[in-house]
Amino acid sequence: MADEITKCPLCHREATVDRGEADYVECDRCGKFKITRTFQATLGNEETMWLLPYLSAHTRQASERGEVVMLPGSNWKDIALAHKNIPVATKLFNLLEVIGRRTMPGRSMTIRADRDYPLLDAFDELELTFLIETQRDLGYIEQVLSQGTYRLEAKAWDTIQAASVNGIPGKCFVAMSFAEELKQPVWHEGIEPAVEIDCKMHPVRIDLVPHNDNIVDKIIAEIRTCQFMVADFTGHKAGVYFEAGFAKGLGRPVIWTCRKDDFEHVHFDIAQFSHIIWKDPGDLRMRLADRIKATIPMSS
Repeated sequence: MADEITKCPLCHREATVDRGEADYVECDRCGKFKITRTFQATLGNEETMWLLPYLSAHTRQASERGEVVMLPGSNWKDIALAHKNIPVATKLFNLLEVIGRRTMPGRSMTIRADRDYPLLDAFDELELTFLIETQRDLGYIEQVLSQGTYRLEAKAWDTIQAASVNGIPGKCFVAMSFAEELKQPVWHEGIEPAVEIDCKMHPVRIDLVPHNDNIVDKIIAEIRTCQFMVADFTGHKAGVYFEAGFAKGLGRPVIWTCRKDDFEHVHFDIAQFSHIIWKDPGDLRMRLADRIKATIPMSS
């Protein structure tokens, strides 16, 4: 069916919707996502209405990574609450990082508070305006040219670059096989909810990070700025060994995991490390969350 201009079911902003068994929505605030008709019928309920801004954060940030999420999906309430519970200090740092990813020293970018607040897990444009004004008052960003256009000051670049020394608090780089039979259950049912929902931290999977760089350079850059890594060796991909070794060399904590029926094939060089040997994605989620909370600072 042809696209039609209508309202976004999450934010009620004008959007393009391709009607189908699950509607495909393109909204400049909420990004690109799919949503079932059944779930849309519940969005006016008191139970869901107050979570809508955080569902917008989930869909917009996934869209920025190149991922089209399906709503409701499993654990949709937990995912929305994870975005709701992002600390203000993290949002303030993420504002610098968002500008830094899209500019370079001396250059500026436009942020539209009414459109871009889901990028920073803000409830609405007033909260995003508060974050911007706070960083401006602290001397980290400067408004230039016209309202809504900003550039980073020198000390903001220093803050971002300093994060690469010890890693950005809460950022978790995930190294794993991208084989379809592993990628979907291991990521969506195991690692992602353990890190994001159970521990209120931010998992990064390289194939979901938009970039124009050489892929190896981008992997190295993402590992340099992570606080810790989760490396799943199921399938024994050479890239996972390389990425875990690089993280270890930087002094980043690495949490080693492998499916039980494949652990016998783990290379002897890493077999000495304490692995989470999991039976199914649910088991991985539970044990990984427990390990993060026990060993990684700032997990909750």
